[in-house]
Amino acid sequence: MNCDGLREDFELIDKVGIFIQNNSNNFEQDRKNIRDNIVDLFKSERAGQGIGSDSTRVMYCMEKTLDGEIIYLQRPAYLNNGFDFTVNVKYYNFKAPTNRNPNRLTHTPRHDSIFYPLNLIKTTNATDFNLIQIAIDKIYYCEDPITLLQQNQFQSLNNKHVDNVEYETLLKVIKWLFIEQDITYWSFTGRKMFYNELKNV
Repeated sequence: MNCDGLREDFELIDKVGIFIQNNSNNFEQDRKNIRDNIVDLFKSERAGQGIGSDSTRVMYCMEKTLDGEIIYLQRPAYLNNGFDFTVNVKYYNFKAPTNRNPNRLTHTPRHDSIFYPLNLIKTTNATDFNLIQIAIDKIYYCEDPITLLQQNQFQSLNNKHVDNVEYETLLKVIKWLFIEQDITYWSFTGRKMFYNELKNV
């Protein structure tokens, strides 16, 4: 199972390849559809009976990469706000420095964790960076990284790494961070805030 090796004290649910985004040229409807599908998935969770082992804790394996990286969603999130969740990777450690720990690494990338490898690509490979920018635009408008990386325009991004993380992993994490923003901040800007931050890299 794709979830093998994750924490056994969580319910492990394998959904790899199930939630592939579809761009129908109706952006608002497309992002609403994927948001609704994810919320429906979360609605199927059993109710918890308390804290600790009595709580409901779930990991959803959502993406697998050519390198074998697994992108998974974890619920509940630390803030425990409704349908909120964290986006995680199984193997790669993203940089997530804090004032107290400038060398902090995490399997749960924040927005700035994505900016670091993107800036590294920008300074080392302008051609790849331009392609990744185009891919991010398309992911924002609900095209799926799986579909994009099969297209001739983006095939050169396959099997490439920066700082030991696959380009494919970066793009798939960005997809799920967009979805997370749409669920958490639907009444405000949704995915647009993160997208604007990415465009400023």
